[in-house]
Amino acid sequence: MGVTALLLLSFLGLAIIAQAQDCSKPIGGPNMYLKGDAILQNTFPDGSKVSFSCNTGYTPAGGSSSITCTAGTWSRLSLVCERKNCGAYPEVENGNVDYPKGDTLYGDTAKVICNQGYNLVGQAESRCDDQGWTGRPPVCEVTTCDTPKTITNGTYDPLKEQYTFRDVVRYTCLNDNALNGAPLLTCSEDGNFQPGPPTCVWVDCKNPTIPNAEFVEGSRPPHRFSASITYRCLPGFEMNGASTITCNIASQWSPGIPQCIKKTPATSRPTTTTTTTKKPSVTTDPKDPSGDAHQTKPWIIGVVVNIAVLLVQLYLV
Repeated sequence: MGVTALLLLSFLGLAIIAQAQDCSKPIGGPNMYLKGDAILQNTFPDGSKVSFSCNTGYTPAGGSSSITCTAGTWSRLSLVCERKNCGAYPEVENGNVDYPKGDTLYGDTAKVICNQGYNLVGQAESRCDDQGWTGRPPVCEVTTCDTPKTITNGTYDPLKEQYTFRDVVRYTCLNDNALNGAPLLTCSEDGNFQPGPPTCVWVDCKNPTIPNAEFVEGSRPPHRFSASITYRCLPGFEMNGASTITCNIASQWSPGIPQCIKKTPATSRPTTTTTTTKKPSVTTDPKDPSGDAHQTKPWIIGVVVNIAVLLVQLYLV
């Protein structure tokens, strides 16, 4: 009985000692830290309770943040910390929002890009911080153009106090002057009207003089810009050049004043006649002593000559 009691007392003492063991400083999970004064301690008595908190830019995503020291061992820490999500950046009128890193989490950035013809006023980039997106959203303001330039002997419309991106003005000339250049100008994204302003010029083409030609239809003097005349040549003449000419912006006829050239009469080629003379045929009458049958044959002459030569040779011998 005494031995049994002694053993029981020994085990009880050991249990008391085990229960009274201190715990070392606990180590938290990713992206968290030990809260309060506990961070200054290295050992914690049995029964101590400590808490963890998520780092800046991280937020609790479930689990308990507290653990307890029991017999020298800390209970399991179930807290999970994840990067804070700032959500979509506020919409910007006449602009678009781009996310260079492809996300809206803590540390990511958002960049505002204005549409064509609009200028950024404010900070273009914002960063996802612990408190949300930094700074104030910028503004995209429409581009304005200076008043269009005036031109001599011309005007434009509409007349406005301010011209903005893609506004169009139309130039016209006064007092029969001709417009040289583009009539329509547009307010561009660089703040200038494009293309450059036209000019108004006085156009007067001289009345053409074309010998041996006659007027068909078209303009009568004075000949202003774009006036046209059609001519034709008199009989016996043919036209060299275009029959219709037009007065251009340089007060010149285009494509040039034609000429009427006298037609060259067609010359006939000499005809070559070939005359064939037919030799009359001779009919030989067998009874006619003058015919071919009574003519001396060439071979007979040859035989006679050879005999004569032979006789001469014999005589000389």
